[in-house]
Amino acid sequence: MSCRPVIFDPLEWTYVYTLAKRLLPELSFDRDLEATHAAAGFPGESIEALRDFDWCCPAIYMPPFERLISGSVTVAVEGYTAEKLARRGVKPDVVVSDFDFNPQGVGLGRIAVIHVHGDNYWLVPSGPYVYTVQTWPMGCTANVSGFTDGDRAVYLAYYMGAREIAISGFNPEAPVKRGDLVKRKKLALASHLLNRLSRRVAVRFV
Repeated sequence: MSCRPVIFDPLEWTYVYTLAKRLLPELSFDRDLEATHAAAGFPGESIEALRDFDWCCPAIYMPPFERLISGSVTVAVEGYTAEKLARRGVKPDVVVSDFDFNPQGVGLGRIAVIHVHGDNYWLVPSGPYVYTVQTWPMGCTANVSGFTDGDRAVYLAYYMGAREIAISGFNPEAPVKRGDLVKRKKLALASHLLNRLSRRVAVRFV
């Protein structure tokens, strides 16, 4: 399968990226381009490989999830969630992560979508992953918009053609990793972006 840079919606990316930089100036946006160059040097998989799954009605699991749900494709947000699903006998089809929360769980899915940005690119290994970035994509990378792993997974499902998206575990009032100000601002941004997406595609929280 040929591999080329892909950006699904440049205008949406511009909106999200501008908003994120305004809300979270403490993050290393100035290194995002360097991160993209690093990811472009990895022998990644084409994002088109994800089209082998049936994206009509995905089930997306976020770290605080408790309820198992049905869906045409199972997406785990973070390696932590993939491990939690595995303990319940569920193998995720796709794991979406930026490699910062139980990265060893990333390999539990059939394919991993790894986000590379200015605060993590030196930690992300080269591997058989689909790499997403926060700038205009280069090499074998893609920009699916979104900002946190959770809302980025929902953007990905939307761009893959989802008609209805079920989400188990999104709870901005109960952060799993930490509860500092930066994390709370990220979750507020994720809430805004999920609400924005819900005007384009049916999103169901369980």
